[in-house]
Amino acid sequence: MKLESVVKCHCPRSASPSVVSSPCSPDDISGTDIMAALGMALKRAPLGYSAFCGKMNLSHHDKERTVRLLTAIGVNRSVFYPALRKLVDSERLAVVRVLANYAFLDYARSPDTELPCHACNSTGWKKGKRCTKCGGKGVMRAACKDCKGRGQSVHRQKTQMQGVPVYQHCQRCAGRGFERIASAVVFRAVCQVSEAISQDTWNKSVKQLLSFLISELYREEAWAEKHLSVITK
Repeated sequence: MKLESVVKCHCPRSASPSVVSSPCSPDDISGTDIMAALGMALKRAPLGYSAFCGKMNLSHHDKERTVRLLTAIGVNRSVFYPALRKLVDSERLAVVRVLANYAFLDYARSPDTELPCHACNSTGWKKGKRCTKCGGKGVMRAACKDCKGRGQSVHRQKTQMQGVPVYQHCQRCAGRGFERIASAVVFRAVCQVSEAISQDTWNKSVKQLLSFLISELYREEAWAEKHLSVITK
């Protein structure tokens, strides 16, 4: 059983939980067994399981727990960064909490993620006219502007040479289909809670902690899926 099956268990089509067939056993996994397996996976890999559920919008509590657990990891990791180690405990905690929040937002992004339109302040109107940037919706999608969320774009030169469409990984989003949160946005948020971190300090040191926290979420998700597969096989 993979983590993607957890979404079906939280949002079943019928009143009773769906039954999943086990490839290694002639018996089927009942709904009670599924709930027990999810509880064991949550206990063994709390960060990875909560991060996935939060990314899939299954529970707001999972999002809060993910940020809380990730903040604890970030605080322990911050001792390796001199710029953060010299801060007082309360200020360092505030900075790490901001990094953990943005790390989760970056991890949970997808082409369908809706972002507020800053051109019209999410009103859909600008100077009495419909906002041209968001089309009057007040929100924008995080999808890449070049590939429109597909992750692939047409290679024009090869397409003209061969006479058929030739696709390549989108150069703008590196094939992800969406644009990641700019580090400048996170830096401005950090400056709201601490004035001790300069632009140079951010680029040379603190930004590396943000990248570490994002990578940690992906590692923990893979760890949670491994545990769930072992429990249900």
